[in-house]
Amino acid sequence: MAEKKKKEKSVAQVMQEMQAQQQEIEAQQRELLRQKQEEERKAYEEKLRQEKLELMRLKQGIIEESETIHEEHPEERKLTFGEKVSNFFYHNKWWMGIGSLMLILFGILMWQMLTMVHPDMIILLLSDNDIFYSATYENIENMFAEYIEDVNGDGKTIVEIYYIPASDETAERSGYTGESEKLFAEFQTGEAVLVISDDGADSFIVPEHTLVNLEDDFSNYQETDEWRFRLSGTKFAEAIGWDEPLDEDVYIGIRTVKKTLDSEEKMQEVFDVSYPALKQFIEQFGTLKE
Repeated sequence: MAEKKKKEKSVAQVMQEMQAQQQEIEAQQRELLRQKQEEERKAYEEKLRQEKLELMRLKQGIIEESETIHEEHPEERKLTFGEKVSNFFYHNKWWMGIGSLMLILFGILMWQMLTMVHPDMIILLLSDNDIFYSATYENIENMFAEYIEDVNGDGKTIVEIYYIPASDETAERSGYTGESEKLFAEFQTGEAVLVISDDGADSFIVPEHTLVNLEDDFSNYQETDEWRFRLSGTKFAEAIGWDEPLDEDVYIGIRTVKKTLDSEEKMQEVFDVSYPALKQFIEQFGTLKE
C-alpha cells in the first residue's frame, strides 16, 4: 500500500502552536521569578532574624560589637547658595520683621526731624473769630517775619501763628474745655510770648497778671492802654488784608517773663526776640500823642 502524504499544517495551526509555546515560556519565566522572589523574601527574613538576635546579644552584653548591625549616618547634603539664603530668611523671619519695623520707624522719625519747621517766633492768636484767623494768619506771619532775623540759624525766617479759640462764651460752655487746656499748656511754656487777643479771652489769661504793662515804654502812643496796644483804628487791618473794621477790644500784648516748664532763661531768650519786634510794630502802626 502506498504511503499517504502528510497534509501540510494550516497557518491557523502554526499560530496556535506558536502561541502555546509562548504561553509555556511565559509560565516558566513567571515560575522562575516567583522562585527568585521567594528566595529573596526568605533571605531578607533570615537577615532580619539574625539582626534581631544580634541586637539582643548586644543589649544583653553578650557581645560588644556586631558585624552585621552598623549605625548608618546619612550623608549631609551641601546646600546651594540660594537654599542657604532661603533657610536664613525662614529661621530669622520674626527678627527680621521686627528689625524692618524699627528701621521704618527710625526713618519716619528722622524724616520728621529733618523736615519739621522750627519757627523763629510764635504768636498766640486768642479769639473765637476763626474767619479772621483763616483769612489773615499768613499775612500776620509775613509781617512779623520782617521784624526779626533768622534766630535758630536754619537759613530761614519763619513766624507761626498759634490759634486758640478763647472767649467768655468758650469758658462758659463746660467750665474747662479743650481750648482752655491748650491755652493753659501754652502759658506753662515760654515758646510764645506775643499775644493778639481781645477782652473775651481775659478770663483765660488774666492779662493784668500775665502781660507786661506797656505804659512803661509806649505811653506816648494813643493806642497804649496798660497791657494792651489796641489795634482798632490803626492800619493793621488794612495791612493784613482784612476789609472789616477791627473790634474795639482787639489788642496786641506781650507776656511777662517768669519761670515756666521751659525755665525762665528760655522764656527770656524768646522775650528778647519778641519785644523788639513788638516795638517795631507799635512804631509802624501807632499814633503818637500830641
